[in-house]
This record gives sequence, C-alpha cells and structure tokens, in this order.
Amino acid sequence: MKVLIVLLLGLAFAVADHHHHHHDYVVKTHEDLTNYRTQCVEKVHASEELVEKYKKWQYPDDAVTHCYLECIFQKFGFYDTEHGFDVHKIHIQLAGPGVDVHESDEMHQKIAHCADSHSKEGDSCSKAYHAGMCFMNSNLQLVQHSVKV
Repeated sequence: MKVLIVLLLGLAFAVADHHHHHHDYVVKTHEDLTNYRTQCVEKVHASEELVEKYKKWQYPDDAVTHCYLECIFQKFGFYDTEHGFDVHKIHIQLAGPGVDVHESDEMHQKIAHCADSHSKEGDSCSKAYHAGMCFMNSNLQLVQHSVKV
C-alpha cells in the first residue's frame, strides 16, 4: 500500500511539475503592479502629475509615458526590446489564473493584432505604448480586472 501511495505522489508531482513548465507565467496581482509602477516611475522620472494619471489608467501620448508603459510591460514579462510582445503571457494574465488559453480564442487574436500592428514602429517605447493602448482599448475591463484582485 505504501509503495502505491509513494508512486501516486510521485506521479502527482511529475504532472504538477510538467504543468508548471508549460505555463511558466505567473499571473501578476495588484501588488505587483503597484511595485512595478514605483520602479518604472523612478526609471523614467515621471512627474507626480503623470503618476496620478497612471493610477487612473490614463496614459498621455508623450515620451515619458511611452517608456513608462514599456517598463511596466517588461516587468510583467510581456515585452522585451528584442522579441517584442509575448501574446501568450498577456493572454494568460488577462484570462486569469487557472484558465486554459488557446490561440484560437478571440482575445488571443486581438492581442496578436495589437502587437503586430505596432511592431514596425521606430523606438521601443512608442512601440510598447501604442500596442499597449491598443490592448487596453480592446480589453480594458479585463486588463483592469486582472490586476484588481
């Protein structure tokens, strides 16, 4: 009997481990967002006035804000300057923990469309900003909801 239990436990860990690798993205929380906000505000030297706007999900089209959003997306693991956006990770964040995400989903298509339509922009900050605004415009409630928890 003992052997069976050990085997089952071993199997359970193997499955859990495999599952973990498949989704190596951990859904971020409001606390994460708040920490990232502080770090990114310092990085781009955003004014207090701008910070107040960011807290209300207002992102003016200016150079500081472009780089602020790029920083936020990088902290979330959604974006890097070399490869651009990771649509799958964004999808997992928006869908929430425990939801299986599929590339055929409408949401996945929307995210991919936003990422693609701005992938040719000159600098990394404006690319991240415009694609990010596109995500937010098409999925804002989800974006807000996903980090309110």
